[in-house]
Amino acid sequence: MQRNAVHIGMTSRTRRRQIWLLVVLPVAMVLLLGVYNASALSGCDSCHDSGLIDATATSSHAGADCASCHVAPGAVDRLSFGFRQLFHMQLKLVGEGGRGWADVPDARCLTCHLDVETGIANLNGISVRHSECARGSSCTDCHSTVAHGKSVSWVRVYDMETCLECHVTAAQTDCDMCHKGQRTADRIDSGVFAVTHGEDWQKTHGMGNSANCTVCHTAANCSKCHGPGLPHDSKFVSTHTTFAQDPKAQCSGCHAATFCSDCHGLEMPHPRTFTATHEKPATENEALCKRCHAESDCVTCHVKHVHPGGAIGTLGTNGASGGGQ
Repeated sequence: MQRNAVHIGMTSRTRRRQIWLLVVLPVAMVLLLGVYNASALSGCDSCHDSGLIDATATSSHAGADCASCHVAPGAVDRLSFGFRQLFHMQLKLVGEGGRGWADVPDARCLTCHLDVETGIANLNGISVRHSECARGSSCTDCHSTVAHGKSVSWVRVYDMETCLECHVTAAQTDCDMCHKGQRTADRIDSGVFAVTHGEDWQKTHGMGNSANCTVCHTAANCSKCHGPGLPHDSKFVSTHTTFAQDPKAQCSGCHAATFCSDCHGLEMPHPRTFTATHEKPATENEALCKRCHAESDCVTCHVKHVHPGGAIGTLGTNGASGGGQ
């Protein structure tokens, strides 16, 4: 009996050791690895490609650790991140859980750059008062490349197109107000302006916002090549018929014929034979005609029997609607 009791006691202790080894030890290892990940954050480069890592190493943020920007500073958040990365990177039991870790909230930027909220920031020859110019924007709206260069999935940088959303008056467009010690050429070498004012500007200058052209250029600069109506203003949709029928119009220099017909639903401008053949499209889709023409355009010819050429459209002045062609 005593020998059996000793044997049972040894068996119980052995089972407890086995349970400890099978349950407690793995849990302890997970905890240790989680804490290690939270504190050291090793292995970021095991998932991120070398291009991103190399870009970071040569950036102004090369000395910052990943957690400073991508993980909330609290101990709980660090531990949570550590465990998520453990099961994602080391054990590979779960997916990455979305792209939330890629986000960099403004609060994390301001832990180092709090001074930008007051006064004027001067960098690379550009002076910016963030309290006014960046109101309602996130830091990454203009500075998405400061840490990882153009390796980021969505490149967003500041450029003149953004500034000109507000800088539209003569006083606000004094170049030297924001550009310090820069040549004119240096002011247009980044962002959209680098494309619209680059070596191939004759082919690419229309890719920007044409409403901003007159900040630096006069309408006469545009009309030399494009004819009247350039740059298009905010009311151009309502007034373009007048310019389109001007003998000096050069619409086809930028627009294919389908650019007009896709909107109007007909060949535009109306061909010379349109007056004789317009009955069919007019009766099949009267609403299409009324996009540009007032009912009086029809009445003038069909009721008053006035010869074509005097129709008054809804978008222009006498003869502007094209009803006389």
